[in-house]
Amino acid sequence: MALQKNLTRPKVPTVRHYLRLARTRIGPGREQSKVDTLVAALIISTASLGLGVYYHSEITVFWLGWQRQPFDQQLQPVTPPALAEGVSIIEIPGLVDPLPLVYSETLVETQIQDYLKEGAVVLPLGTAFGDSGNVVVTAHSSGLEALGPYRLAFAKLSELETGQEYVITTPTARYTYRVYDKQIVWPHQVDQLPSDDRSTVTLVTCWPLWTNLQRLLVHSELVSVDYEV
Repeated sequence: MALQKNLTRPKVPTVRHYLRLARTRIGPGREQSKVDTLVAALIISTASLGLGVYYHSEITVFWLGWQRQPFDQQLQPVTPPALAEGVSIIEIPGLVDPLPLVYSETLVETQIQDYLKEGAVVLPLGTAFGDSGNVVVTAHSSGLEALGPYRLAFAKLSELETGQEYVITTPTARYTYRVYDKQIVWPHQVDQLPSDDRSTVTLVTCWPLWTNLQRLLVHSELVSVDYEV
């Protein structure tokens, strides 16, 4: 019995345990506000810990980037590399230079993160530009140096308004898309994409700027195709 008692796993204190302890020390009916403050502090601490675990990788990148360069330098315009000949590009109002499109063959997050350092990434969802269905194009909107030369690729995506048009050019065609809707969703809701017979593109980036809290979705539909590129 003694051996079994020593091997018994100790109980982990709960919020209720700390609440009883606080009431015992303060006294029943005395200074109830102190108890409320303690409970609120425990709840906030637990929530902060949970957010820290969930976003630990983003927080690490953010902190390392912040340490490596002054704040004013992070806000300076980024000069992207010269475009390779024959590469697919996307031209969006408000962007000075066209962005190269990188076609990912995987949905593995680590590989996509590497591709995002080379431009805007086209996810492999089985639909091509101009076909019926939805194409997803994603890019960064953060100014952290660790995210590469295209870290501000979609920083102005929120400025796109319904009715505005942008162009995607591939080696075989030039596609013009018109924005018809915008959404801000949680990360687990990014699969809420158009599922009708139209030819659509959804542009995706993190939101708000400099965070990974939510996702900005800009939905657009094909309005014209020029095959004489």
